[in-house]
Amino acid sequence: MKSGIVVGCLLLAFVTAAGAADCVKGPDGKVVCGAGQCATNQYGKVFCAKEGGGAVRDRFGGVKCGVGMCAEDDFGTVKCSSQPGGGALREASGKVKCLGDCQDGSEQRCETPR
Repeated sequence: MKSGIVVGCLLLAFVTAAGAADCVKGPDGKVVCGAGQCATNQYGKVFCAKEGGGAVRDRFGGVKCGVGMCAEDDFGTVKCSSQPGGGALREASGKVKCLGDCQDGSEQRCETPR
């Protein structure tokens, strides 16, 4: 019974956090916030995903965004959940598992925060 309550609370906390905006420090030192997760590229420029989405810097220093959260596989490919707020996690094998389907992260899904 207690473990079910704990799991329920953790799930609620994750869902709430997944929909929250993210803030990072920009190249000029100012804090910049976006609707979804944010990341900086190799030059310090901030890019953010849309609400419920993830943003990850890839192995080349660019930022890739997705509809849901993102993770990088062993080959350096950014994979993201196809569901807004959906999770993505790299397994010990190096493959990324996603809630729903996994899709490649893309620069087109990113937006520059205001």
